[in-house]
Amino acid sequence: MSIQLDSSGSQGPVYIRLLRNRSFMLLWSGNTISGIGDTFFSIAVMWAIYSTSHSMLQTSFIQVVGQLDRILFGTIAGIFADRWDRKKIMISVNILSAVILGALAAWMGMSGHLSTAAIYAAIFLLNVLSTFFQPASAAMMPEVVGRDLLASAQGLFSAAGNTVSLISNSLAGFVVAAVGALWGVAGDAISFLFPALFIAMAKLPAHTKEPTSAETSPSFIREIIVGWRAISNQPVVKAMVWISMLVNVASFLGPMTIGLIHARLHSGPAALGMWGSAGVIGAAIGGILAGPLERRIGAGRILAVGWVLTGLCIIGQAISIWLPVTLVLEVIGAMGLTVGGVSIGAVTDVLIPENLRGRVWGISGSLSVIAIPISSLISGWLADIFSPVALYAVGGIWVVGVAALCWFNRHIRTARI
Repeated sequence: MSIQLDSSGSQGPVYIRLLRNRSFMLLWSGNTISGIGDTFFSIAVMWAIYSTSHSMLQTSFIQVVGQLDRILFGTIAGIFADRWDRKKIMISVNILSAVILGALAAWMGMSGHLSTAAIYAAIFLLNVLSTFFQPASAAMMPEVVGRDLLASAQGLFSAAGNTVSLISNSLAGFVVAAVGALWGVAGDAISFLFPALFIAMAKLPAHTKEPTSAETSPSFIREIIVGWRAISNQPVVKAMVWISMLVNVASFLGPMTIGLIHARLHSGPAALGMWGSAGVIGAAIGGILAGPLERRIGAGRILAVGWVLTGLCIIGQAISIWLPVTLVLEVIGAMGLTVGGVSIGAVTDVLIPENLRGRVWGISGSLSVIAIPISSLISGWLADIFSPVALYAVGGIWVVGVAALCWFNRHIRTARI
């Protein structure tokens, strides 16, 4: 089933057809607005912790807290996405996120500071909610836009959201530096109310298949087994689970960025904001290119080449001492990462039956991030002893190596919609 605005929605250029899809546009609009708020919140809390502790280990702990939810709840969230009303899950998650951030902003306003413990608690709770949102959203997207438009839809979703959030990244560093973190947190709280409203307005598909007798069992173990069998039956999906685990070892680069900016570029929050802006420009370009390139070249080849490009750019950033060069490398690296990820993600969605997408997304998501907490803690500890510059270069080499594995894996290299 593909939901279109009217009968004319099934004809015309790809992006025109997507723009005519009312449900897709409502989902995109809500995601974009909440993304702007998330940018302010992310920069506010990262800089608050680093400026008070001057420790890469404590800053890296944000990454650890931010991934525990997927490890602990990812599989359960995927099962719920296949059993509950996905639309209600998505609305509830956004409302609860607004409440959590509103409470944090109120606490900050009364106490006059941002407690490290409160930051970690808020990040954990918000990411738990996000863990339940993501499989519900991902599972219904192929039915919202149709199989033939899926890669382009996900690319446009990424590109448009990143383009709009470019403004927030450009402003966030300056705002946080000028007026403090409170406004970033409060703005993020308000931003979650918009997607809740837009999702409520959207016409979203219900489950298209009735569960089998095995799937209706209340046993979570049985549900997990059914989901893993669905993964195992698709060599591309199974290979990507292990590849994702490997590439996410390099996720320590996220919290390492602020240390690299301080040590290599001798800059602060403003440079961090510009770095984020460069990233969303590259991601926007990658999102736009994902659909056309997937149709011409194939998702697997795009993934391998894109990730090689990303790894080389990361190595270049570790070497660079000039901010403009670093920003250009961030644009190119983010483009390579996004164009590959969007393309192969669309292939995965197409291969999995609709009634199993939630738990497959949850299982694969939980496994893919399992190495992140360990790598973040170890890299943060090593960066405090040595230098974030060296760790950044190692991360780039690692990404290039994982990209080579993608190319030599026949199932991934030949994957396409």
